[in-house]
Amino acid sequence: MPINKTALFCPMLMACKVLEPRWTMVILTEMWCGSTRFNDIRRGVPGISPTLLSKRLKELEAQGLVERVADPATGTVDYLRTEAAKELEPILDALGKWAYRHTDAEDQLCWLDPKFFMWNVRRAIDTEALPARRVVLKFSYTELKEGPRDFWIVARPGGQTDVCFIDPGFDVDLYITAELRSLVAVYFGRARLGDELRAGRIKLIGSVALERSIANWFVLSSYARAGQEKPETGEVDDLPAAPGEFAAPLE
Repeated sequence: MPINKTALFCPMLMACKVLEPRWTMVILTEMWCGSTRFNDIRRGVPGISPTLLSKRLKELEAQGLVERVADPATGTVDYLRTEAAKELEPILDALGKWAYRHTDAEDQLCWLDPKFFMWNVRRAIDTEALPARRVVLKFSYTELKEGPRDFWIVARPGGQTDVCFIDPGFDVDLYITAELRSLVAVYFGRARLGDELRAGRIKLIGSVALERSIANWFVLSSYARAGQEKPETGEVDDLPAAPGEFAAPLE
């Protein structure tokens, strides 16, 4: 009996119907990274409007991929992934790794949004490798002509790491002045930290201990090592890769 090839494509067409609408996969990816509140998800999906995000979340809920959970006592709403959505994680991860290996690095770095990037960087801080106290890192992108140029990361042992777009008023432990493109390239494994430091495109001023241990507490995107051999340890360039970090959407 001949195989009905058209029938074989039906599941793929159904998957595309669910996942193809713009931002859908990026929303699921941000939720995979741990965001459950509307505003947090929006911060991780740059360029999406509140109206469109609300629409996409409703669509995902109707498709059985997202569950909306409201707390009557506090009025807060969380959006949680269902088991069906969790099954997509290895698929999205594999898709991201494929795109990392097979798309042009320049194309990947041409889309730079400092707020979105810093939202990801807050996940890149390994608090267990920091001193057992509050640590404040100030990132400055002095070449930017428009929009915010200064960002603060506040890390606490055993607590949530926050990114601040205005000065939180704490003493800064380490100042990181960089060209945005250079730090993005390092984070996504398109450049080596040591090279960028030597070229002066990234500068570290402040705690000597934090400067010397940056390879321990600054964690690269999980895609940074995709398709690459692991370098020898002990160099400033040997930044570890962490699961659950995602590059900017490639469009």
